[in-house]
Amino acid sequence: MPVAAVVELSLAELQREAGGWWARIRRGGVLWLSGDLGSGKTTFVQALARAASAAPARSPTYALVHEYPSPEGPLIHVDCYRLKQPEEALDLDLPALAARARLLVLEWPERAGRYAPSPDVHLRLGHSRDPDRRRVESVS
Repeated sequence: MPVAAVVELSLAELQREAGGWWARIRRGGVLWLSGDLGSGKTTFVQALARAASAAPARSPTYALVHEYPSPEGPLIHVDCYRLKQPEEALDLDLPALAARARLLVLEWPERAGRYAPSPDVHLRLGHSRDPDRRRVESVS
């Protein structure tokens, strides 16, 4: 893709773009996913898992960390939504997860505050007027 500003994508296009991001982000990279509930963040992670030839990604409702082995190394998905204070991210040891991941994906990274590793890519997903599309913005 890379997203130059804000684009609107169908869910199928969003899934295709996720595969492109998997290919472009370096090994050990960090991808931040921000956006409202239901904006497509987990759908994006599921598409990353397919692109990585990993096990299907699950919704991170109950566990904060999910790891999906892939031939290139693990896709590690962390959902920080339930963190009440940024200091709770210390228990997750995000830098160690990033060090061993092919790609570390952080949903709701702002909730981890300064404890979230710096992103290689930060995407903000949002709703569109068309319910079958999502807004995607690359955040610098």
